[in-house]
Amino acid sequence: MTSVADETLKQAVSIALDSVLAQFDADRVRSVADGQGGTWVEILDEPLGEAYSQDATFVIALLPFNLPNADVYPIFLRPDLSRADGADLGEGFQVTGVQLPGDAAPRPAVQVSRRTRGDFHGQSAAQKITKVLAWVRQR
Repeated sequence: MTSVADETLKQAVSIALDSVLAQFDADRVRSVADGQGGTWVEILDEPLGEAYSQDATFVIALLPFNLPNADVYPIFLRPDLSRADGADLGEGFQVTGVQLPGDAAPRPAVQVSRRTRGDFHGQSAAQKITKVLAWVRQR
C-alpha cells in the first residue's frame, strides 16, 4: 500500500503510524496525510467475527496532528455493516460518510464512536484501534 512521506507528519504521528504498521500487516495499511501534520490510516480486510454478516471490513482512523494530546478518532468501518442475527447495530454506530484527502467524494461508512475515557496518553494508536475492533466484535 502507499504511505505518506514521513517528513509531512509530526513526530508523534509518525510514531503512531509505526505502531499501526507493526500491529496490522503493513501491506494492508494505506496512509494519507491530512495536511496538518496528521494522517488518515486505512486498514483493509480486517476480520469482523461471527456476529456480523460480513467476514471483514476496512478500518479508517484519523491519527490527528495533535497526538499525543488527542485521541485516535474518528474510526470508520464498511458502510453495509450488519449483524448476522438481523439486530440493529445499536449504540455507538452511525451511518455517515468519510472523505480522505485526495478522494473525489465522500464514501459511505459506519462511524464507531468509542472515545477513550480518561488518559489516552497510555495507549498507542494501534492499541486504540485494536480496542475499538474488540468492542465491535463483542457487540
